[in-house]
Amino acid sequence: MSGRPHRALTAAGYGATALAAAGVVLAKQPPALARLLSRQQHVVFQVRARSPGVALTFDDGPHPTLTPRILEVLARHDARATFFLLGSRVEDHPAAARAVVDAGHEVGNHGWADEPAVLQPTEAYRRDLERTSAAVAAATGVRPTLTRPGSGVVRPAQVRVATSLGMRTVLGSVAVPDAEVRDVGVAARFVLDRVQPGSVVVLHEGVGARHRVVDLLELLLPELERRGHRSRTVSDLLGG
Repeated sequence: MSGRPHRALTAAGYGATALAAAGVVLAKQPPALARLLSRQQHVVFQVRARSPGVALTFDDGPHPTLTPRILEVLARHDARATFFLLGSRVEDHPAAARAVVDAGHEVGNHGWADEPAVLQPTEAYRRDLERTSAAVAAATGVRPTLTRPGSGVVRPAQVRVATSLGMRTVLGSVAVPDAEVRDVGVAARFVLDRVQPGSVVVLHEGVGARHRVVDLLELLLPELERRGHRSRTVSDLLGG
C-alpha cells in the first residue's frame, strides 16, 4: 500500500468541514479518540472524489440468503459496493462470500466475530485481522486491503496494526443508526439527507432480521442515481 497521503477526509485536511461531514460516525467515538482518528492518514471517513459517487458498504456478512438478495438489487442498478465480512461467517458460508467477488464487488475485513474491536488488546486485534484475511482469501481468492473495526470504534494503535498488514481502516461518514432498518422510509431519508459526493455509507446485513436492508436499497439506489451519484466500491472511490 502506498505511503503517500490520500484524499481520505481528515480533520487535518479539512478542519471543521471534515468533522461535520463525518459527524454521524465520529459521534460513536469518545471525543478525544475522535480527534486522534480524524488526523490519522490511513483512516477513511469519506473521500474527496474527483467525480460524483458514493460508496455503499455492508457490514457483518456474508449471509446465505440475504447476501444474494443484496447482490441482485445491486446488479439491477449496475451498482458496486464494498462488503466488510466477518471471518466466522465467511468460514460458515464461503460460497456467499465468493458470490460477492464474482459479482464484481469488493470485500473487506470486519474481524472474526461481531464484537467491539476497541475492546481487543492490540496483539489480539492483529491476530483477529490476520485470521479473517486468511479466511476471506481462502473463500474468494482476494486478500482484503480495507478493514472496518467491529462496532465502528478503534484505537490509533489498532489503526497502525491494520496499516502494517496492508489495510486502510474505513469508518465511513453516514451510518444508518438502526441496523435492522425497522422503518425503511426513515432510514432512507436519514441517508439521503446526509449523503454527498464521496460519502461512505454504512449499512448492515449478516443476519436474517436485517432483511429490510434490501427494501432500503430499493429506495436509495434510484434516488442516488437521480442525483448523479454512482454507487462505487471504496477503493474505486479512493482511486478517483
